[in-house]
Amino acid sequence: MTLPGFLIAHGSALILPLAVIEGPIVAVVTGFLSGRGYFAWYVAVAALVAGDLIGDMIYYVIGRTGARPLGRLGARLGLHGKITDALRRGLEQDATRMLLIAKWTHAIGFMVLIGGGAVRLPVPRFLLVNLLGTVPKIAVLFGLGYFAGDNYPFFTRHVFAVGAAACVAGIAATWCVLRQEGRS
Repeated sequence: MTLPGFLIAHGSALILPLAVIEGPIVAVVTGFLSGRGYFAWYVAVAALVAGDLIGDMIYYVIGRTGARPLGRLGARLGLHGKITDALRRGLEQDATRMLLIAKWTHAIGFMVLIGGGAVRLPVPRFLLVNLLGTVPKIAVLFGLGYFAGDNYPFFTRHVFAVGAAACVAGIAATWCVLRQEGRS
């Protein structure tokens, strides 16, 4: 069964948990289905935003409570799980900019969200900044599905290029922020 068929069959109650797992794809598909009248757009958008924020909090909690266990697991796998000094400084000094970059880049965003928990950013600030980044992101992705859903074959042909461009943009933006923080 396809994701759209699954959403149609089981209703809007599944949007929230699916958005926690994979928000961007679910936002586009939900926008497409809302455009076809399967969901009320305002209920779908609210569920998508809530799901995205729940996912962010999961990463935050992992960073806040699981830094040591994750570090040990990463060491066993040959990864260095330490938060770099530049990332720590960037998160402590300019959390808003770092978190907003993380929200709009899907390649490395989870590392910044985990780092936010590891450096113990205040939860209200963490949630507010992520909310401010989530709303426009969901609006764009939902709108893409809602208004451009009929061009689905075009988007599937170019999804790799768009994903690669988002990864490159995210890495470049994070590098610029960290480089600028290193000069401070």
